[in-house]
Amino acid sequence: MLLSVLFGVVFAIELICAVLLIGIILIQQSKSAGGLGAIGGGMTESVFGAAAGNILTRTTVILTGIFLGATLVLAVLASHKGKAPSLADKLAGGAAPTPVAEEPAAAVPASDASVPAMEVASPDAVPPLEAPAAAPETAPAPAPAPAEPAKN
Repeated sequence: MLLSVLFGVVFAIELICAVLLIGIILIQQSKSAGGLGAIGGGMTESVFGAAAGNILTRTTVILTGIFLGATLVLAVLASHKGKAPSLADKLAGGAAPTPVAEEPAAAVPASDASVPAMEVASPDAVPPLEAPAAAPETAPAPAPAPAEPAKN
């Protein structure tokens, strides 16, 4: 429950930072005075003052740091959300892994009622594959005789 709430809060923070970053990056004036500087003619300076470049740059850096931090937190939370215990977790808990049997058993003992009995078929019980019936061979059709050229 707490993990879901934390996931939602961090996701909301990341979404707000993303929208603010898009807006701030779009209103910044580039070094070559392109983008909104060409359209607005210095509109950001009139709205934010002469030091708008420093404020917007600083805000962009801060929001980028928050965005990247929130992304890392979301990645960690998503990896722990609904995580099944790994082999390392099981070994740390003291449970040993089950060894793999070399040969299959003929049947499961009847004392273990939770596992249904399984019979192993012997190789003699499997019928051999039948070869497909051969198609009858037909003689190839005779080649047509070459036509003689017409004489005039």
